[in-house]
Amino acid sequence: MRFLLVAVIAALGMAATVLPGVVPGIAPRAHAQDAPLTQLEVTNVTPSVVQGNSPGELVVTGRLTNISDRTISGVEARIERGNPAATEAEAQRALRAGSRSATGPAFRPVVDELGPGQVLPIELRIPLTGPNSLQLTQPGVYPLLVNINGVPEAGGRARVAEAQFLLPVLALPGGAPAAPPPQPTPMSMLVPIVDYPRMEREALPNARGILVDDQLSTSLAPGGRLYELVQAVSETAPPGSPLGNGLCFAIDPDLLMTVRTMQSGYLVRQDDGTLAEGIGSSAAELWLSKLREATNGRCVIALPYADVDVVALGRADLPDLVTGAMEGRALVRGELGTEPREVMWPVEGALAGPAVEQMPRTVLMQPEAIGIPAGSLSPARVHGTDIAAVPIDPLLSRALDPLHDTPQRVTALSPPENGRLSAQNVLGALTVRATTARVPNATSVLAPPRRWRMGGDDLRGLLRGMQDLSEAGYVEPTALPTPDPASLPEADLTYPVDAGADEIPQPVLDALAAQNYKVGDLYRSSDNEPSSQVQPGHVTTPLRNGLLRGASSAWRGDPDAARHWVRLATRTLEGVLSQVRIGAFPGTIMMGSNTSHVPITVINDLPIQLRVELVLPRLPGVEYRELGVLRIPANGKRTFWLETSAQRPGKFFIDVGLVTEGGTRLSSGARMPVQSTAYGAVIPIITAIAGALLVGLSVRRIVRKVRAKRRDERTGGGTDQSGPVDAAVPAATDGDRDAD
Repeated sequence: MRFLLVAVIAALGMAATVLPGVVPGIAPRAHAQDAPLTQLEVTNVTPSVVQGNSPGELVVTGRLTNISDRTISGVEARIERGNPAATEAEAQRALRAGSRSATGPAFRPVVDELGPGQVLPIELRIPLTGPNSLQLTQPGVYPLLVNINGVPEAGGRARVAEAQFLLPVLALPGGAPAAPPPQPTPMSMLVPIVDYPRMEREALPNARGILVDDQLSTSLAPGGRLYELVQAVSETAPPGSPLGNGLCFAIDPDLLMTVRTMQSGYLVRQDDGTLAEGIGSSAAELWLSKLREATNGRCVIALPYADVDVVALGRADLPDLVTGAMEGRALVRGELGTEPREVMWPVEGALAGPAVEQMPRTVLMQPEAIGIPAGSLSPARVHGTDIAAVPIDPLLSRALDPLHDTPQRVTALSPPENGRLSAQNVLGALTVRATTARVPNATSVLAPPRRWRMGGDDLRGLLRGMQDLSEAGYVEPTALPTPDPASLPEADLTYPVDAGADEIPQPVLDALAAQNYKVGDLYRSSDNEPSSQVQPGHVTTPLRNGLLRGASSAWRGDPDAARHWVRLATRTLEGVLSQVRIGAFPGTIMMGSNTSHVPITVINDLPIQLRVELVLPRLPGVEYRELGVLRIPANGKRTFWLETSAQRPGKFFIDVGLVTEGGTRLSSGARMPVQSTAYGAVIPIITAIAGALLVGLSVRRIVRKVRAKRRDERTGGGTDQSGPVDAAVPAATDGDRDAD
């Protein structure tokens, strides 16, 4: 019994050591079901990388906001340290869930009361060494916790806010610099320039572009997300700088097309369906000039158009759309004046299916998506292809993207908050990779979230920290690797199950494919207009691009959004097709004979020449002489004479349709009223019948006369000159006459 009691006490003691929030002297966290009381935003960490010449204390600044309806009193804070992350696995755990505190410095008062909605600037300081400090004794990468306690109204003391991040320590302040690794770790980082699809309709030769909203104008203006990404890189790692050589811009061609459309003036769809003038033309022009400067002479890769889910398109057997999506390289080249490298960064770093056959020679992939040994970052040749798969560093990817292991890893803006903490985590993870988790003969490729929401100051801090690590000999910024596939070992693709579950669903792709056939048919039925500078592709390529937006990575896991964008593209396509139509005929067409020529006018408001055919209804008693393929000039019209034979009188309607040479309906057609005054074959038939009746009656009369004459001859009777004697009345006798 005593042994059982001891065992129970020991088990309870072990539970107390592993359960979060039960460390002696630390207030417990609020229960998970409780709404958060405050929000802590860390805006700066100084120093971000601790070196021998660093100041002797750590300073964390930020803002504490009471987002509850309760007053919080007695707010106090402290910064705690965990044990250094010595392996990649320990660093991964620290990034996901933090680390158990190894120090417990005293709490320091922050504010007596924090009212509902109140925002409080905070500055927390703690020595790096010595008493009541972080107690650093050696270099390493340390998990830190900013712990803020308070007493909510009608509650007990609790942890009301926290922030966790990694602090790389290369040397203790005032001490001798630690010896760097024997060789610095090569590193290359992508800078994704990606947004959500915004274009309802691209600008066409005779129509302005339409955006679904005007949010992009804010993002492109100074202080906006996309502006700050470009500006921070230009200022901190300009072209030609050592760090700048290790950066590569990953650009969505659809974003460039949208910005170009905004430059020339555009319309914005309002909530009530009306259109209003866009306000972002100046911002678009400024941002595009900034991007050209930032990418001049740099590494640039083009994403598929609208960052489409090429794997889903390949599985749906839509190779032409995959090819179209990959044609965005030409747009990037034309807009930026820089030749994009033949490198592909697929959605979620994974590939499968027929889409692989249309990839460039280098593809950036997550290690779990290719069959390479665990922990390896060495490139491999995709089995059966001439494609080199370059692994993305998973440790650094998770540090860059707090949503990496969530369903929003591709679709959401990330980091959702506290970008400064994400920057700190990257510096810590990069230091671990360069020291205790080094992978020989490999380049660490940093791939941020595709829709990177890193504030300008946060990105500058990250780049300056990378520069510190580079100057200390820990990392070496280098160009994005593009190895020769022939020199690499083979590996099989392994498409993650969860990646397949988030693909654009097949019914949406089926609808997309049906509309894409119409676009292709329109292109195949068009010709260059000698008098026009507009090529058929100037009309059909924007239509295809609109369909590609329906398969954007932005809609992975959101089929309703994908369907909505396919509908938008379909509506635009139908609007274009309807510009080729049958002209209305005023009044009623009169046919004076059984065969007449009915005039049909075909109007083409498109700036390209088209080959079309008429679709004519089957009507009883009406026949047509087919006109075959008709050529309609660009922005013009032609009248054709349809030879029509009507074998009936009266009024009838001819519903004329119009299709491309391949059968795609161009418009809803037109109804033409026709009045026929000719009887056609009816009159000869009636005349023939009447003639036959007359002849028959005449023959009958003649036959009767002949028969009567023969009877008279057989009976010996004469024939009165006045006419035949009725055989039914006997002749008078002499006795009869006498009696008279």
